[in-house]
Amino acid sequence: MLKQNKNILIITPFFAPETHAAVFRAHKLVKYLKREGWNPITLTVDINYNYNEDSKLLEDLKEVEIHRTKYVEPSLRGLYMWITGKDRTFKTLKKQGAFSKELASETNFRKSKVSLKQKVYHYLLENWLNSPDRFWTWEKSALKKANQLIKEQNIQFLYTTMPPFTTGKIGLQLKKQNPSIKWIADFRDPLTTVLRNHSEIEHVYLKQRKIKHKVVANADVVITASLAHKNILHDIFKGKYFNKIHFIPTGLDDDLWVPNIENKENTILYSGEYLIENGFYIFDLIAQYNSNSSNKIQLKIIGNKEINYKIIMENIHEEQLLENVEFLDHLPQNQLYKEIVKAKACLLISEGRWWCSFAKMVDYIALHMPVIALVPEISEAKTQLSKANLGVFLTNDLEQDLNILKNFFQQTEIKPNSEFCARYLASNQVNSFIKIISKL
Repeated sequence: MLKQNKNILIITPFFAPETHAAVFRAHKLVKYLKREGWNPITLTVDINYNYNEDSKLLEDLKEVEIHRTKYVEPSLRGLYMWITGKDRTFKTLKKQGAFSKELASETNFRKSKVSLKQKVYHYLLENWLNSPDRFWTWEKSALKKANQLIKEQNIQFLYTTMPPFTTGKIGLQLKKQNPSIKWIADFRDPLTTVLRNHSEIEHVYLKQRKIKHKVVANADVVITASLAHKNILHDIFKGKYFNKIHFIPTGLDDDLWVPNIENKENTILYSGEYLIENGFYIFDLIAQYNSNSSNKIQLKIIGNKEINYKIIMENIHEEQLLENVEFLDHLPQNQLYKEIVKAKACLLISEGRWWCSFAKMVDYIALHMPVIALVPEISEAKTQLSKANLGVFLTNDLEQDLNILKNFFQQTEIKPNSEFCARYLASNQVNSFIKIISKL
């Protein structure tokens, strides 16, 4: 029997040391594929313009071959950096203290009027410069390098992750130029079926939709990060591609898993970027609970402090709602998990994203953490949290929710479904992936 070719090319613009949530699904796939005897070769961008970085993430991948090709953000910032060579990325500006003065003054976070120049610039971005997305300038260099690697290393498997749409375009070109390669297209989120994941501009949307449909039709395997998304694709394509579409949950890195602890802080922990669509009901709920309880709850928000503080300060003007709220900046994953297991419960809010398997929810389930959830009645979050026996579901009715919090903090003992929770470990994610592609 011939030895299986285990060279696999991973194409993603989001990769270590970047710490954006979009990084970790591919990061853990690469890390644990290597441990399982595969040879993942990663192709990514050479510049991270927008997000924090953690150099320790690269330590996990010391033996992994990583190639970075030219990417210029199609923006004034990208053009300025390209011409002058001066670094204006988020991580560098943050290190230089560019945001510290803003954080010191709440008034800087009140909404300001948008100038005509800004309106024109945003029009150009949305209509032309970000079509189909901001990574289109990376496509040419990525294709050239990918074809070189496929030829030189006899690569038999190709993995692309979407969003963005540009990686789908790259996958389509590589499949056309290398018909024998087996292409696995991974969709972290639904793209053209939910507004937050596609353009509001009609001609841009149509371009994005065409890419998505071509990817589903031409990929050998399609993977989704949520069961709901798999069912969405089943409906869109009338079952035509159902046999090649698979749901594989993202997993928490086994190396970073920490056991739950008994001595808990009286804290509800929110991890990640706080979104405006979350609403601000939870702040009122906690304030009302604390006004009638001697055992007060603290809300701890851990994530990009500049973003979280800005959003919350722009929308909450009653000081008493923030009396028991603590903001912590982004933490490396190993530190974040230690904070998570110290909390009494974690918080998950999703008013509309019924289809989404949140990165933070993956962590909570894997760590066996109770989750206070304000999510749609029919949703991926409620389905998976219920199966894990970790959900404490709010109703959006203040009186009922105060009783739910009271029962949880004073009486309820939650026993997780440990066997189900194990599905949300990276080792399980990668083993599921290997089983699928080994049959190609």
